[in-house]
Amino acid sequence: MEPKKMNTSFLYVTVLTILLSLGLALFLRSNAFAVQRVSVQGLNLITENEILKLSDGIQGQNLLLFDRKALEYKISLHPLVKSVQFQKKLPQTLVIQVTERTPAALVVVPKGVLEVDSEGTFLRRLESWPKSDYPVISGIELSDTVGPGQNLANPLLTAALRLLGQAPPELVIQIGELNVNAIEQITLFLTSGVEVRLGQANDWADKLQALYQLISDNGYTSIQQGVRYIDFTAAKPVIGR
Repeated sequence: MEPKKMNTSFLYVTVLTILLSLGLALFLRSNAFAVQRVSVQGLNLITENEILKLSDGIQGQNLLLFDRKALEYKISLHPLVKSVQFQKKLPQTLVIQVTERTPAALVVVPKGVLEVDSEGTFLRRLESWPKSDYPVISGIELSDTVGPGQNLANPLLTAALRLLGQAPPELVIQIGELNVNAIEQITLFLTSGVEVRLGQANDWADKLQALYQLISDNGYTSIQQGVRYIDFTAAKPVIGR
């Protein structure tokens, strides 16, 4: 009789496990977890309404089972969206955490001004000057067929952005214009009006740090009004007055 009792107990446990699993699956798929509220975080340049439009259709879907990859793809179509993460707040709230692409420079084109990020991605075309000022990159020509969200893939732009990425943040805010020529020689124009001739290089860190130290020195600031240019193409910087 003992083997029959064991077989019966095993059968009961198996049936109970199946019923519990089925009940749990049905509960998780029920309306108890249907998305009723969508919250968006991390926005500065993008409006919440823009993200909500891109996530249209998520409300009513199951919070635990919705297609994350499909929703991430839709939201990432916005040119200012760099990455997206989701947080589930049970039972019915979905939090969309957006990391934005941030402008690093402006490029003047015939039909306005382009905002680009540090990777050379075309963010927005502006018809007027933005409220937040960024260094202006000049000396390059860009195709007018590229749309927002696409990488501009221009070697001269890449060289200019590389320089900005190596500059101390305190120096970047003093750069009004960055001009790059056909052989990637770069000249800066500070907001003070001083021209800085940097020449050609791949690694700008040392020159840029030396430039920042120079223009921050009390001796330089005392004569700044009479300075026309600073030449870093020689072994030692030359100040022209």
